Amino acid sequence: MSTSIQLDHVSKRYRTGRSRTVVDLVASSVDGWRGRSQDVHSATRGRIGSIIHALNDVSFSVPQGAGLGIIGRNGAGKTTLLKLISRVTWPTSGKVRVAGHVVSLIELGAGFHPELTGRENVYLGAGLFGLTRKEIDRRFDDIVQFADVERLIDTPMKRYSSGLYARLGFAVAIHSRPDIVLVDEVLSVGDAAFRRRALEALRGLIADGKTVLFISHDMWNVRRLCSQILWMDEGAVRAHGPAGDIAERYMNEVNLQALANQETALQSHRGGTGEVRFDTVELVNQTGAPATTFAIDDSLIVRGTYSAAKAVERPVFQVAIVDVDTGVIVTTASSVQGNVPATVQGSGTIEIRFGRLPLRPRQYVLRLSITDAHQLGSYDQVVAGPRFAVTGQGGGVDSLADEQDGLVSVPFDVYHS
Repeated sequence: MSTSIQLDHVSKRYRTGRSRTVVDLVASSVDGWRGRSQDVHSATRGRIGSIIHALNDVSFSVPQGAGLGIIGRNGAGKTTLLKLISRVTWPTSGKVRVAGHVVSLIELGAGFHPELTGRENVYLGAGLFGLTRKEIDRRFDDIVQFADVERLIDTPMKRYSSGLYARLGFAVAIHSRPDIVLVDEVLSVGDAAFRRRALEALRGLIADGKTVLFISHDMWNVRRLCSQILWMDEGAVRAHGPAGDIAERYMNEVNLQALANQETALQSHRGGTGEVRFDTVELVNQTGAPATTFAIDDSLIVRGTYSAAKAVERPVFQVAIVDVDTGVIVTTASSVQGNVPATVQGSGTIEIRFGRLPLRPRQYVLRLSITDAHQLGSYDQVVAGPRFAVTGQGGGVDSLADEQDGLVSVPFDVYHS
């Protein structure tokens, strides 16, 4: 299999641009005479590093017909990589080899003119991608249909919403005979139907032997599209390998860091009338030890202390597990009559036990409430309580089919006759 993209020991450095006073310029010149010419010297702020290392000794290759996901935190160097491959900028050192016609979807709709109609911009944009007018004529209906802008195609694009603008830009790009497609978070725009259509189009390109580099913070979309993942961290390659394994490692680290930085639960996001309130809420595992990470099928115990200033009859305690990324409530557990005293007053403790967590490796947050017996009046409501993460067990998420993704892993059997 031939190589589509290859980077050999590539580094990219930028000099920072700073506005400086005359005094700063003189101070910087004096600093340069002392052998420190690479830094900006400010009379008030001292020495300031003037070089940004966007990429540092990056090497990897992508075979033709492959999908490579590029992940990492903001500022890790992901977009700089795509700019080097698309020849928007050049490396400070090292070599970038690219075989084929590159289409960059870093900024959808770049090159469109807002005063021109959608029709005119299709011809303008596709022409910039290298298509002849006859080729655009043949592809025009497919482009418009894919973007779903038939009714507005003869309307100036300044009347388009940002979502429609991006949809038409994406449609023009993928219909322009690309050999290599560079995608930077474009699936975060548009409605859900368009995002599904765009993902299917990129899959189709890979199936046709084209190469796709895909930047996204959505690990599920990355895994659906890409067989390999490149994990960038502070301008360097942190890891490169099978999508399932790298995605699991990355999400486990992100979850653990987020949990380590979370504020003490119950300090904010409170509601309710206050007759009964949670004082503390903690998460413990099956051994009774406090925990913030759980493996699939572990037990989870939510232990809360509460106080009631006066007697409250038949309160209902409720805990919901919510997926952090989507806000979807995965499950809800409520106390029923007989689980708690008919009347509560003063201090007490309540435990809600989830015998097993059939959850996908993600990050979750608890939503807690105390209501009256009819669940109409709210005494206490904690919108964002303690967080926890479900971690993988080494197998990676790559083995999951798309229709199995979801949030919950329910055991099943398949029979054929």
